[in-house]
Amino acid sequence: MARILRWAAVTLTALFVVGGLLFAIGSVWDDPGGWTALLVTLAIVVPLIVLTVLAAREAELGFLVLAGAVGLFAAWMVLTLFVEVGRVPDIPVIALLLALPSAVLGRRHAGRAGSLLLALAAVPFADVLARWFGERGPDGPGLGALLGGSTGAVVVPLAVLAVLFLVAGAVGHDGTRVPAGPRVKPPARSRQHL
Repeated sequence: MARILRWAAVTLTALFVVGGLLFAIGSVWDDPGGWTALLVTLAIVVPLIVLTVLAAREAELGFLVLAGAVGLFAAWMVLTLFVEVGRVPDIPVIALLLALPSAVLGRRHAGRAGSLLLALAAVPFADVLARWFGERGPDGPGLGALLGGSTGAVVVPLAVLAVLFLVAGAVGHDGTRVPAGPRVKPPARSRQHL
């Protein structure tokens, strides 16, 4: 059961991430296009491939790198609250970029993948809440309007996928096997001659 849940979670995450990133990259090629679009595409695709291969081949190191990347992602979100970096959906795109390698890590460590995905969903949600509290007022947008954009389209599915990984980790004890103890041979029966 745990194995089925893991593979379902990995597959659903991969489909969601690839679809979301293709949409984001397609938007960049529409406007502004040209060299800017090429650079943005490379800035998305190269780290995505490197982190996914790392998570697939070196699970322990991959987890450490991804945990650090999620921490940097949270720091970036806090920075964007105070500094205007442009009118681009960078927070949802970064969350998607880190979600695929996190899911690949879930093939062996579902609990860790679930924790990373939950953190990846929490960062954009915290961004939405911070902006909502900052813009709240009679003319400010409602919370539903803020979650209706690209951020909301990323937060909810990532949270659901995180729960799926966490359940798979709990059901399968996160892929850990209890090592068998040393085999003890039963004492040989000696035939006594009477």
